[in-house]
Amino acid sequence: MPLGPLLLFGNDQPSNPGASVLTLYCANPIVSGGNAGTLQTTTPTASTSTTGWTVATTASGNYSRQTYNTERAAATFGTTPQPSGIPLGSGEDCWRYGPSTGTFSAGTWYSSLSVIAVTSGGDQDGRARFRFWRSSNPAATAPTELDSIGTIIGTTVTNLSTTVAQSSSGSGFIGPFTLANEYLFMQAAWEITGAGAAADRDVLIRYGSMGATDGSGLVTAAFATGSPAAVFGGAGYFKRRRMTDGLCYVDDL
Repeated sequence: MPLGPLLLFGNDQPSNPGASVLTLYCANPIVSGGNAGTLQTTTPTASTSTTGWTVATTASGNYSRQTYNTERAAATFGTTPQPSGIPLGSGEDCWRYGPSTGTFSAGTWYSSLSVIAVTSGGDQDGRARFRFWRSSNPAATAPTELDSIGTIIGTTVTNLSTTVAQSSSGSGFIGPFTLANEYLFMQAAWEITGAGAAADRDVLIRYGSMGATDGSGLVTAAFATGSPAAVFGGAGYFKRRRMTDGLCYVDDL
């Protein structure tokens, strides 16, 4: 039986009233209105995607953003840590969820890429790197980074083979924020930490249940759908105190 995301990440999140964590799985197809892959709430069938990298014999300390539905060439790796900025190519370096309206509690977010070698393997090492954005545009234009958290760096995959997938997972704390009919983007890149021994060494992303070795995606902090007033109990949840003629009055907002 595959391990579920709660076992993989040890997730124990605070919640808003009526809120719950979201488990979002990387999956096909390409999203409408952009070039990102899909983030969905249903578990995809375990399979190997066409998204990944040919790492070849590239040295440690090189980085490349993903391009959804493409195995990026070894020549795309460089020494600038990635992702180094906002999503590119209408979100092609991302996975997208939404649009949605609701409020996320402050809490820890967990992200993971499950990977496997397809053409050849046995000695390439590396790890995933993630950034998170939101945007009202489906192509991730004019995005806002979540809480300026920066880059989440995943655990290291070693001696990746063609027979056994491994997961590179990481976590980071993100403060509370609200989506107002907006999209959520998980941006991904790969860092080489150990060179492969042949020109055809590669790393491909796996879909699935987000168990210990299979499946890619993220687990968010608690999320409650709806407008902020609805999320936090409707009228009367927020209070305003004011002083008039020496008396304190409390008003519902």
